[in-house]
Amino acid sequence: MIAQLTATQQRVVELTIVAEEAPNLLSRVDEARWDANKAEKAFEALSARSQKDEEEAARVRKERDELLQRDVETRQRILDLLGEVEKERDLRLGAKEKLMALEKRVSLDAVAVARLHKEQDELLQTTERLRSECSVAHKECDQAFRQCDQDC
Repeated sequence: MIAQLTATQQRVVELTIVAEEAPNLLSRVDEARWDANKAEKAFEALSARSQKDEEEAARVRKERDELLQRDVETRQRILDLLGEVEKERDLRLGAKEKLMALEKRVSLDAVAVARLHKEQDELLQTTERLRSECSVAHKECDQAFRQCDQDC
């Protein structure tokens, strides 16, 4: 029984120590619960922030993809426009060459027309001279016939 009494006393001493520490432990449990609650709220806030960040990241990725697509389309349009400019430049160069050839041809034609006008003028003068000579010859012939008719 002494052993039981000693064990009980020992147990009372232990319980007394525990009882003295109980308010401190309860306070620490309350602090732990408050810290756990605070950590849970912080975690929820971080989760919400993480979700918003993910949504924002998705929006930014989508916007980036759209901009990259627009960039590709713009670059293709630039290449198309450069091709059109090259074609126009080639056409313009071809038109200039044709214009120069036509101007040369016009110049040659103008020279030929001037030469033909000169020849035409010379032919008209020759025709007039021949008509005049023919007229004189007819008059001489008529006079010769009259002379012949008078002499006969």
